[in-house]
Formats: sequence, C-alpha cells, structure tokens
Amino acid sequence: MSTVELVAWLPAHWHIDWGSVPDWFGGLGTVGALLFGVLSLRREIRARRREDRAARARQARLVSASARIEGGGVLRVRVANDSDGPVFDLAVAPEVPTADSGAGAVVPVAAVTGPVDRLNGHRDGELFVTVDRSVDLTAYASATVELRFTDQQGNRWRRRGGQEPELDLGAEPPRRRLRLPWRRG
Repeated sequence: MSTVELVAWLPAHWHIDWGSVPDWFGGLGTVGALLFGVLSLRREIRARRREDRAARARQARLVSASARIEGGGVLRVRVANDSDGPVFDLAVAPEVPTADSGAGAVVPVAAVTGPVDRLNGHRDGELFVTVDRSVDLTAYASATVELRFTDQQGNRWRRRGGQEPELDLGAEPPRRRLRLPWRRG
C-alpha cells in the first residue's frame, strides 16, 4: 500500500468525536467510584485481619511463665493461665544469661515434670525442669524460659520472658497416640 492510497483511505475532514463534557464527567466518575470501592475493600480486609490477629492472641497474652533456680540442676517454672480456656502441650526451654553478650544461652533439658499436657483456665501450674548434668545453675543469678503452648483454638504460641506472644510456626508438638481399648499395639 503506497502513501497515496493510505491518505485516500483516511477521512478527509479528520474529525474525531471526543464526546461531550457530561460524557467525560460520567467516565471519570465511574473510574473514581471503582477506585474508591477497591481501596475501601482493601482497607476493610486489612482491618479484619488485624482484628483476627488480636482475637487469636487474646488468650495467649494471658499465659505467662516465670522461672526460679532451685539448686544446681533444677529450675522451677511457674506457668500462670489467666485466660478462661485451657492451654495444651506446654514446653519450656530455659535460658541463662551469658557473661560476654548478656544474651540468653539455651540450657539443655534432661526432663520436665508437671502439668505439661493441659493447664486449665484461671490456674497456675509448676513445671520442674531438670537440666543436663553438664550445666550447673548455681553459677547464674537468674534464668528465663521460652514457653511454648497450644491455645484452645489449636494455635501454637511461643513466649519468651515478658515479651508479647508470637505464633510458633515451627514444628508441631509431638502427638501422642491414642490408645483405644479395642486396638492393640
């Protein structure tokens, strides 16, 4: 197609109908309404997610632990469940401050005794943590614990000292096999 044929194909008056001013206002109003709707929906979704996180953490904030050294190899951990519901699968990891950095060093645990399966609401429980023989706790003035537990909704939480609880996205707690009377093994 040559240039002359192309020019002959185009309209001679080059008039393009851009519409009227009310058409432009209507189009801009439609685009603005769609944009406003999308941004409002996005804000509402974020607010609901924030409320959901706060609701999930409500019980976890009411569970706390404090530790006291009882001799060279035993740590007494008092767990307080001030919530209405029970917590399950309690696990503790004691930490002692190191001299060089002041940060906590995790102490190997040999055994934990106490209510580790379930702690009902508005109750306190004491866990006795026997540490590994290689560690002598009498050399330390204090110890903190990292408490891990499952709330009544099934969310796994981790709380270190007096810090805010965090969702524990690590390994699941060990599942105990239910022994049924008619099932052998």
